[in-house]
Amino acid sequence: MADRREIEGEIIMGWADRKRPSLDVRKDAQGRVVRVATSVGDLQGLITPTDLRYVVVQLDAPDPVHPDDWSLSIGGEVERPIELSLEELQRFPGATVRCVHECSGSEADFFDYLKSGGETYGCNRCEHVEGKPNRLDPEAQHQGIMSAGEWTGVPLATVLEKAGIKPGAVSVLAQGFDRGLPAEWAMHGALAIPDEEISYEKSLPLKKALDRDTMLAWALNGEYIRHIHGGPVRLVTPGWSGNWSVKWLQKLEVLDHLPKLYYQNQYFYLGQTPDDPDKKMITAMGVKTFITEPRDDDPPLPRGAHVIRGLAWSGAGRITRVEVSVDGGETWQDAHRELPHERWLWQRWSHLWHAESPGKYSIMARATDEAGRVQPQIGWNVLRKNFDGIVPVDVEIE
Repeated sequence: MADRREIEGEIIMGWADRKRPSLDVRKDAQGRVVRVATSVGDLQGLITPTDLRYVVVQLDAPDPVHPDDWSLSIGGEVERPIELSLEELQRFPGATVRCVHECSGSEADFFDYLKSGGETYGCNRCEHVEGKPNRLDPEAQHQGIMSAGEWTGVPLATVLEKAGIKPGAVSVLAQGFDRGLPAEWAMHGALAIPDEEISYEKSLPLKKALDRDTMLAWALNGEYIRHIHGGPVRLVTPGWSGNWSVKWLQKLEVLDHLPKLYYQNQYFYLGQTPDDPDKKMITAMGVKTFITEPRDDDPPLPRGAHVIRGLAWSGAGRITRVEVSVDGGETWQDAHRELPHERWLWQRWSHLWHAESPGKYSIMARATDEAGRVQPQIGWNVLRKNFDGIVPVDVEIE
């Protein structure tokens, strides 16, 4: 543990500067950032600093739009089609919500790792490698793509009420101003790729669109949203996987049906095969927790008291219970859930472990949410999306 807690650098504001979390940044051929990931286990508190927030760009990264030139059109099955500037959008009564965003492909390698009995991992179209994925290494292909943030904006329902939803409405299509073909790295393991350029768009079922916490956001962590995070305005859909929170928003269209879209039906779905007749559109995340301390790569620990820590969150609301096992799942004890207990934000939890006997231990954690769901909820699927399985941490006591 000493290496990741070392103090480095100068004195900042009267305090010695801690070693900073590692950050993995990837760029496209034009030098534009298309992916950012960081080690969640190195963060303290509940809100991910904006500079460390994960980024995934599915299509070509668009050029920035000046806030004064931005507008949002709202049309379709509405009584009063409208177009709003940022200033006009900010005239509505505002709101703030704190939530976890997680890329649907985050931790995908663990699906195959658990399926193999803890022997190998790798995508369904590439060579598998022996061993265990490093959950807290942001340079790994599928790690570190989750963040928590505080969003400020206006509830989507408030804007739709102004436009007047017609009877028979089923969904709300949200379209960003990014266009192109899916990035090659983002399509790692994809089963279908469009033949021509597309816009990034999702059609949100009406019930989720009208949820009190679904938001048109213009601020993140107390500042206006940066371009790379979807500014000037983006959609925020707490609890649902990150691909629903459409960045660079330019259009909302209320529809009397749920359309078939590339990023809704051909790429983001749960199924055993591409032709699975029972495949389902990906929506809410599962219920999830993972251990941040101790870690698999820690040196042997001395006998005595050790704190097991972690984070827990759910796509269905608040976490109501976290349990810890130090014997590979044979017995479980309740962990302490630290305040606050919010609807969409992850909870920190801790458990004081008195390790009196030397040997090797398999530490596990599982969470329960307010809907009564117990981790895990989502099984292996061909695209390896929305992993919420239980991954043990292996430690040794001297």
